[in-house]
Amino acid sequence: MYRLAFLVFTFLLGSTAVADDVMLSALQADWTSQERRLGREPNSLEAVQAALERIEKLENASGEKLAAFREQSKSFDTLSDTEKTALYESIRLYGRETALSHPEIPNVPLLFLKQRRFVCQMLHEYTGYYYDLGGVVDGGVYILEEPGKSFKVRSLTANLLPQGAYTSPALSYDGKTVYFAFCEVKDQERPLGTFNHWRPLPDAKDVPPEFNWNSPDRKCFHIYAINVDGTNLRQLTDGCRDDFDPCPLPDGGIAFMSSRRGGYIRCGAGFEPLPSCTLHRMDADGKNIRTLSWHETNEWNPAVLNDGRIVYSRWDYVDRSAAHFHGLWASNPNGTAPVVLFGNYTMELNAAYQPRAVPNSNKIAFIAGAHHAAIGGSLVLFDPAKVRLDPDTGEDCFDSLERLTPEVCFPETSEGWPKSYFSSPVPLSEDRFLAAFSFKPIPSMWHTDDSQSGLYYYDRFGNLELLYRDPEISSVAPIPLQPQPIPPVLPSVLDSELAQKNEGEFSLTDVNMSHFPLPKDRPIKSLRIFEILLKTESHVANVPRLGHANAESARRYLGEVPVEEDGSAFFRAPAEVPLYFQAVDAEGKAVQSMRSITYLQSGERRSCVGCHEPLSAAPPHLSTIKAANTREPSHIVPGPSGSNPMNFPKLVQPVLDRNCIECHETWTDERQSRHGFSAAYNALEPFVRFYEWGDKSISQITTKPGECGADMSPLSKILKDSDHAEMFKKMSEEDKRRIYLWLDANAPFYGAN
Repeated sequence: MYRLAFLVFTFLLGSTAVADDVMLSALQADWTSQERRLGREPNSLEAVQAALERIEKLENASGEKLAAFREQSKSFDTLSDTEKTALYESIRLYGRETALSHPEIPNVPLLFLKQRRFVCQMLHEYTGYYYDLGGVVDGGVYILEEPGKSFKVRSLTANLLPQGAYTSPALSYDGKTVYFAFCEVKDQERPLGTFNHWRPLPDAKDVPPEFNWNSPDRKCFHIYAINVDGTNLRQLTDGCRDDFDPCPLPDGGIAFMSSRRGGYIRCGAGFEPLPSCTLHRMDADGKNIRTLSWHETNEWNPAVLNDGRIVYSRWDYVDRSAAHFHGLWASNPNGTAPVVLFGNYTMELNAAYQPRAVPNSNKIAFIAGAHHAAIGGSLVLFDPAKVRLDPDTGEDCFDSLERLTPEVCFPETSEGWPKSYFSSPVPLSEDRFLAAFSFKPIPSMWHTDDSQSGLYYYDRFGNLELLYRDPEISSVAPIPLQPQPIPPVLPSVLDSELAQKNEGEFSLTDVNMSHFPLPKDRPIKSLRIFEILLKTESHVANVPRLGHANAESARRYLGEVPVEEDGSAFFRAPAEVPLYFQAVDAEGKAVQSMRSITYLQSGERRSCVGCHEPLSAAPPHLSTIKAANTREPSHIVPGPSGSNPMNFPKLVQPVLDRNCIECHETWTDERQSRHGFSAAYNALEPFVRFYEWGDKSISQITTKPGECGADMSPLSKILKDSDHAEMFKKMSEEDKRRIYLWLDANAPFYGAN
């Protein structure tokens, strides 16, 4: 009876989209799940009206058919439950046919990936070690032959590779070559047994080589290429480093993420030696691999923008929360001019993943996801032209964001945790998208099942149509199997003389061009230059503990360069290292400080507008001559002993010995106490303020002028109070500057790990 009623409605309305019984059954079940996700049943008038409203927004919908559906719905209450369901499904079938026949939907096969993921944090999706640890295998690269019409698929990788895990497919611009990452997984007992987030790694001698992180025999993700007809499989990278996220470039090369530059994240748990993975590139044949990003933490998901730059996600937590600030960044294809686009100054969007340029638009689609989860979340459209910071807080405004799936909250924020999620978006236009979607919560440290996702069409009007689903494993990353326009090839302009010295140059227009005005009574006299050091000895948070701040960065002070009266600066700096700057007044105190990093490629000349200038700011007209540009570049003047790297016993303790022991004799005690720090260092803790991942931080998101360590620490005021005024008067200028430098550098005990 039900099937007959459905066919009658379909016949009367002239639909040609009746699928075979297998696909039709899957669609019916999926439509039911969609309605229940929104709190209603498919045989309800609310569901029918909502479906009609979505179809009416499709410009290629037939007014005659919509009128017929509207007429039928007027007598909805007189229909039997079977007829109500049949009417709803007829409307959905017509809406599906209309949506998928729009000119913006390519009538071509879809490349996609079947994938099992290690469920913990999104960090674990791309390192082969964890697949061995968790025993997560299966999947492969597939092609969906007739999207929207059939579930028929063919595998490109079946029987070509051993048992393993797959991730991050991509397609060449000519549509002929498929790239993906693969890690072999041995079928044997894991040395740690049942997975436990907090269990420390066993001693290396007790672990077989293939499961030992430090073994050259450890299995890793590497990048492969294969023709779209399944021929000519080749491995492009090798070695004991994880390579993933291949991204074809307009110049014929391939960008990708890799752990090759070395280092660990700073906030890992005992079991997880998570490496830092950053942007790299290579030739199409895998040769000439080189590092593009010298960022000290992790980056993911590169893609090419329509202007030829690379856009990607960066995790950025210098002196702030380690569980936020996964924003969108962009750089030139040679790694020069890295710049934040969005998300580095907010906690109300935890992470921006999988950015993809919208065709014929300057907008970017991405997934608003979470740190402590696999990649997934809400689908967002971002307009870089509308980026701005809040004038009062300095935080990212959301004016530039369009939430295309508002029913999916931004995970791991004050909004809570979504009950369903999208991932791997492929924008076809500003209105229409392909994506993976799951009806279940994002797999995470709290939702430990690897919830399956299917492939879907989605549009801004709310139409969601299943294209393919395998009930046993997730299907992700749908990519139309066709050639794509090639963005412009951006020239690589690097100075060979500077490159030979492994240096670059920075040109600052005006340090006073700032989102928050700098105080007029504290003119900037110099810039401090720090290098953030990679964590190389341990992968565990606070091992070693560097100071009072939680999970902080190791750093060394390279020195300072002058700032001219007009606020300009021009100086040389070492290339290929993560740097950050502080604007310093005549007294030697930082007025403003970065809590992020930048870097130079060898031979790069980089210009900056100001110090935390508005994101939309442009430099003055070229006719405006700045003083720093009329001279040779400054060279960095090194700092005092004990600052490179930062070292309390060498930098600060001598100052205490010279000026403070008369009244604070116990401060000369070098015996180590809490955390292995000296008595003097621990005694000063109540009088210092610092930035950290935690509730002791001066602030969590932004830095305002006058809120750096020396300004905010009570110690600076104590030195000048009535009890210490005579001592402070006698203190040398160098000693005062040592104290201020230490406080502004986040008051560490150790500067290296």
